[in-house]
Amino acid sequence: MYLRFITQSMIVLLIILVSPALYSQMTVEQVLDNMVKEYERGVQNIDDYTVVTDLYTAQYKKTYVDGRPTFKSRVQITGMEQFGGDAVSTSAMGHSEFYDTKMFNHLKQNAEYRGIETIDGARTHTLFVSELADLVEEQNADQAKNVHFYIDTDMWVLRKMTFDMEIPDDAGQVQQMNSAILFQDYRNIEGMNMPFKTVMEMEGLDSAISEEEREEARRSLQEMKEQLDAMPQQQRKMMERVMGSSMRQLEKMLEGEKFEIVIEVKEVKVNTGLTDDLFN
Repeated sequence: MYLRFITQSMIVLLIILVSPALYSQMTVEQVLDNMVKEYERGVQNIDDYTVVTDLYTAQYKKTYVDGRPTFKSRVQITGMEQFGGDAVSTSAMGHSEFYDTKMFNHLKQNAEYRGIETIDGARTHTLFVSELADLVEEQNADQAKNVHFYIDTDMWVLRKMTFDMEIPDDAGQVQQMNSAILFQDYRNIEGMNMPFKTVMEMEGLDSAISEEEREEARRSLQEMKEQLDAMPQQQRKMMERVMGSSMRQLEKMLEGEKFEIVIEVKEVKVNTGLTDDLFN
C-alpha cells in the first residue's frame, strides 16, 4: 500500500513537471491554429446568429474569405431606432471578429509566445505583439502598443486582451493609458463557445483630458441630465436604461477613477434565416 502511494505521488509529480514543459513548447502558430480549428468546428452548423445585449443587438451572417468561415455583422444600438438611428456595421462589437484572417496572419508573423498565465481561474497561452498598426486601418491604430492576447489552454478561446494607448494631448505631450477587454461567462451555443459577459476597462484616460475639456464634459453631462429630467416619464426611463451606465462611467472617469463598460448577453438566436441583403 505504501509503495502504491509512492507510485501515485510520483505520477502526480511527473504530471505537474511535464505539463508546463509541454506548454512551453507551443508556438504562436500552434496556438492560433488550435483556435481556428476549434472556432471553425464550433460554427460549422451556424449560418447566422443574433446576439441581444443590454446595450445593442448584433446580427451575424456567415460568409467565406479564402475558404474560411467568417461573419458579416450588423449592429443596432438599443433605443436608437426610436430616434431614426440606423444600424451600424462594426468590427468591434463581437468576439467573432478576432478570428478574422488578417488578424491571424498578422499575429503569426509578428507575435511572440510569452508562456502561461491564469486569467479568471483559467490557464491561458499568452501572445504578445508590439502593435497592430499594420492590421487595423483606423486613423489612430498606431496608438495601440504592447498588445497581449490570453488564449484558454483547454477551450482555445480568447479570455482577455490588454493594450497600452499613447495619446498626444493639445500640448504635444504623449499620455499613457492602459486598456483591457475581458471575455467571461463562456457558454456553448449550438457548438459555438460565446462569452455572455464582456468587460472593457480603461485606466489613465483622465490624464489625457485637459482641464478645459474636463469642464466642458461636466457641463455636457449636466445638460444631458437636465434634458432627461424634462422628458416624459416613459421616454426618460428608456434613455436612462440606454445611457445611464455610460453616464455614470463618464462621471467616474472625470474624477480619475477607472472607466469600465460591462456588456451582458441577454439572448442568442441561431439560424433564424437572416438574408445577405440585410448586411448590404
